[in-house]
Amino acid sequence: MNSAVLLNMVVLTLTNPAEAAKRLLAMRFGPDVLWIAFFLAVILNALVQTLSGFIMPFINPEVQQIAEPLSRTLFVSVAAILISVVAFLLVGRVLGGEGSFNDLMTLVVWLQILQIIGQAIILTLVSVLPFLFLPASLAMLVLSLYITLHFLNEAHRFQSLGKSFLVILLSGLVAIPFVLWLSPV
Repeated sequence: MNSAVLLNMVVLTLTNPAEAAKRLLAMRFGPDVLWIAFFLAVILNALVQTLSGFIMPFINPEVQQIAEPLSRTLFVSVAAILISVVAFLLVGRVLGGEGSFNDLMTLVVWLQILQIIGQAIILTLVSVLPFLFLPASLAMLVLSLYITLHFLNEAHRFQSLGKSFLVILLSGLVAIPFVLWLSPV
């Protein structure tokens, strides 16, 4: 993929996530490409999280984040993405979905990369206009949910955003013990 194709996919994902999902799934990435993209997302996520830990106290001195070792940040990123993929796969299958591991890995990793870009944009934005942190973060959360609903719908061939919402909800319940385990005490 060249930069023009990537930019078009980003715009398509934001404007028509169902069509973007169809196109991403039609590319049928091999496991080697998916795992490279996965680890790229993990590394970029760890970098953005580390950068956030440095920037946020300057923006708002009341926000004191405990600096975590990079190895822990990387581990949490790996676990969070894999837990998402597996939970979306298994819960979706229970609800009659047909998605494969590669389908869900493709879409979750793509969404993760877009979220990393969004986080970087928000960090840049709030370094200039700190009061926009909460509205920008909430907007990204809503947009991520909207895209995820359509991505799951396409991956599992549900024809129902309601089932996709159930997958997100039930996957969250399945993931809670793991999230608590990964969270600092």
